[in-house]
Amino acid sequence: MMIRSFSRPLRRFSRATGRLLGRFGKSRSGVAATEFALMVPAMVMVWVGMVVATDALTADKKVTLLTRTLADMTTQMQAVSQADMDSIFQATEAVLWPQPAERIGMRVTSFDIDGSGKVFVDWSVVPTNSALRGDFTALARCSTSNLVPVGLRTARTSIVHAEVNMRYQASVATQVVDELFKGAASGGEMPLGDRLFMRSRQANKVQFNPAPAGPCPGFVN
Repeated sequence: MMIRSFSRPLRRFSRATGRLLGRFGKSRSGVAATEFALMVPAMVMVWVGMVVATDALTADKKVTLLTRTLADMTTQMQAVSQADMDSIFQATEAVLWPQPAERIGMRVTSFDIDGSGKVFVDWSVVPTNSALRGDFTALARCSTSNLVPVGLRTARTSIVHAEVNMRYQASVATQVVDELFKGAASGGEMPLGDRLFMRSRQANKVQFNPAPAGPCPGFVN
């Protein structure tokens, strides 16, 4: 949807460029040449800006798609192990292509909500491959968390939380990126991220293998 919104100004830009080139070809004076010389830098900057903005927006959409794919694949399992999650991490990483994999970080956490509505970490996993881990670390089991929104804290249920971060780096025109996304980008680099909560599709919760020993202290059934 975002990319489609660029098509209209691009068509106007193409028509204006065509008219200007036509006038330049027909003119026998130096005025058209002067106008053309003045307009070319501005037109090039507009074109570069559109290309860079489209690339950044596409990367952002891919991060959102990767997050959903990660949550969807995990919640379709009845039980997972570290090896299973590493396979899921590796498979979903392909969604970001052609963005480099070493710029992303992923984490999946399963939360249990006890009878009083308190949230506990049941299990939390990051990729064994450090290139896909980013700055994420696994959350400690049985630690309490405020990450789950109040509206999702249904007593005696479980919910999976997928998180993805990416350091987007513009390959060209880094100054243009800094100007277009002022305050968010620096040196052509901009942090992107998304997270998604999703319920288990196959059971009441997604179990982890090997199973943890005993319930969490303070957990109210």
